[in-house]
This record gives sequence, C-alpha cells and structure tokens, in this order.
Amino acid sequence: MDEDRIKRIARAMCRAARLDPDKPAEKVGAFRISMQAPDFEGPQPAWMLFRQEAARFAALNREVVQSL
Repeated sequence: MDEDRIKRIARAMCRAARLDPDKPAEKVGAFRISMQAPDFEGPQPAWMLFRQEAARFAALNREVVQSL
C-alpha cells in the first residue's frame, strides 16, 4: 500500500476527531501517550494514532482509496 496515501487518510481521520495532526501524540486531547519509533526522534505526531486504522481502511476500500 502506498505510504503517502495511508498518511493522508490517517491525517484526515485525525482532523475528523478534532485533533491537530501535527501536534505530538502525547499532548492531544484525552490521548496522553508517548509513541516512539526507532526512525523518529521525539514523540510521534497525533496522526500516527490513526495510522493502523487508516491502513486497514485503505486495504478494505481499494476502490475508494484509488481516487484519493
């Protein structure tokens, strides 16, 4: 799956949840967590909270995702 497409969907899901996709995940709304990845310095942005769900959506809805 195209990583840029998953990122766009995750960012849209984040905005739909009324969260700033670029804020650190540990500081957004009710989410008080620290997400770390080996290739990412510091806390990850809030849109990463939605990355797994965005990947699932993209896989299940290929025809919709193709137009994004």
